[in-house]
Amino acid sequence: MSAISYLSTRRTLLRGLLTTLLLPRRSYARTRCATFGAIRWDAQYCDTKGQPCYEEEKALSPQRWQFRAPLHSRLTDSNTLQFNATRDSFDHEIRVAHEAGLGYWAYLAYGSDGKMDPAHSMMQGLKYHRQSGIADQMNYCLIATLDTLGRANSFDEAIQRIRGLFSDRNYQRTQDGRPLLFLYYLDALLPSYWNGSLAELGKSLSHLRNRATSSDDRNPYIVLLHAPPATAETVRKQIGADAISTYGINFGPNRSGTYPELQRHAEHYWEDELAHTSGGVVPTVMVGWDSRPRKENPPAYDKRDYTRIDKGAHVAIATPTEFAFSCRQAVRFMSKHLDRCPYQIALIYSWNEYSEGGALAPTLGDPSASMLRTASEVLKTCRAGEN
Repeated sequence: MSAISYLSTRRTLLRGLLTTLLLPRRSYARTRCATFGAIRWDAQYCDTKGQPCYEEEKALSPQRWQFRAPLHSRLTDSNTLQFNATRDSFDHEIRVAHEAGLGYWAYLAYGSDGKMDPAHSMMQGLKYHRQSGIADQMNYCLIATLDTLGRANSFDEAIQRIRGLFSDRNYQRTQDGRPLLFLYYLDALLPSYWNGSLAELGKSLSHLRNRATSSDDRNPYIVLLHAPPATAETVRKQIGADAISTYGINFGPNRSGTYPELQRHAEHYWEDELAHTSGGVVPTVMVGWDSRPRKENPPAYDKRDYTRIDKGAHVAIATPTEFAFSCRQAVRFMSKHLDRCPYQIALIYSWNEYSEGGALAPTLGDPSASMLRTASEVLKTCRAGEN
């Protein structure tokens, strides 16, 4: 080998070694397989009037709904329920989710002045998670909102707070290392935070991408949560998101139905998303939709006119077998459409929407989380591809 060839080969090897050393320390799945995550709406970690947690306690206090309350609840009397979460009770949630094969939790962000606030009562669950000694057993990602991404022409600090989470070893990433970020979109917030302009909101997301990639990280995979699919696609294109999905799928507040009917409705919804978007699709799997506890005790933060809402209308919560079947259908859908579901990511509604009838987490009535355990065979499909 000539001296020139030797030096060229040596430089190539050194570049390869340097590239390897600069890659994120976290390992990724080598195969494309289904990864299921569940939404966390953490209104169960305080007991403060005026906060969603207080309204959630009130909705679940009647005896007929107490079985739905989180396992860390306690009864002060027969009709008064109180949340009593601790670091130990949260670690129990991590263990249950991990053992069942759930891939990640998606935390709905809360804050003030246009920025996510880690001290907000609704972010207490994420605080417990990040400080846990077993945090690595459960991945997580964020569901950003229009009021936690900053404001028009002022979003650097808000973006930095979100991007800072990406450095956590257990922040959920795609198989090729892209941080996963959901965006829950509400039209009502666009005027006050983004001057009514989707283009301005898009600048914030573009800034997030630039911040991530300039820090030797990967380009975030941003999934828009919005409905219906045609409207979601219009928004996705204008803000530059990668894929569409939705927070939940239901029949509306005044129609009842069986869970199998809801499951078929959800499958049609996934196909509708596929038909309307040129981006990716993240299918949402439903646990159920029975919001009668909230209808009976309307929360102060909900401004809907409950005189127009049928308080008895609901969809039955899935049986464990029915929920497992829904997860299998999501796997089939994603496998059939690899080009549109490139990362095989699914979202479950939800981990802890207790009063809306969408909770997988352990409860007073089901401390063993039977629905989650029954679906574990499906949820664990990605484990075989992990390093």
